[in-house]
Amino acid sequence: MIKIAVIDDHELVLQGICTQLSQEEKFDIVGAFTEVEELKLCLLCKKVDVLIMDLMLKDIHGFELIEQLKQMHIDFPKIILISGFYEPMLHKRANELGVKAFLPKETSCTELTSTIINVANGNCVIPDSLLEGQKKQLLTEVELSILRLIAEEYSNAQIAKELFISRRTVDTHVTNICTKLNVTGRVGAVREAVKLKLV
Repeated sequence: MIKIAVIDDHELVLQGICTQLSQEEKFDIVGAFTEVEELKLCLLCKKVDVLIMDLMLKDIHGFELIEQLKQMHIDFPKIILISGFYEPMLHKRANELGVKAFLPKETSCTELTSTIINVANGNCVIPDSLLEGQKKQLLTEVELSILRLIAEEYSNAQIAKELFISRRTVDTHVTNICTKLNVTGRVGAVREAVKLKLV
């Protein structure tokens, strides 16, 4: 059994999550809380495998609460953050704090269930949108600029003139872009860029 605690300062959201999760035989809801102090008391008294936490609580930010929980002498639970405001930069900060998953509130019950099982097994769950963001960082600002011009059907010579760099430099950048995107030419680079929402 996976022992789960949930904290959300909206009573209806809290009840909705717990109602859905209680239908899973492998889940044991050991506590559902709207107040931080009640959650802390639970963690001191009971073993919790996975803690599902709203990012924006009534009197405290989720990140601050995680820092407080780390200072308590407890068997630290694996944390899943849920937020109505989802931003990749927040996800990165959450990862630094040891959060195992960060889900937007529109996440389906099926995805939440799957995430809980994955997290309980020691895995981190990263959404596709963040993976795309990481791919985007593979390209430098100059490479992204060149990629956009390629998408607008500029030749390498025209790109060199537009960006005030040499033709040879453009050739090198195009080769690097194709290598990073794992494609063989300009058409493939544009196709992959569209797929990854780089242009």
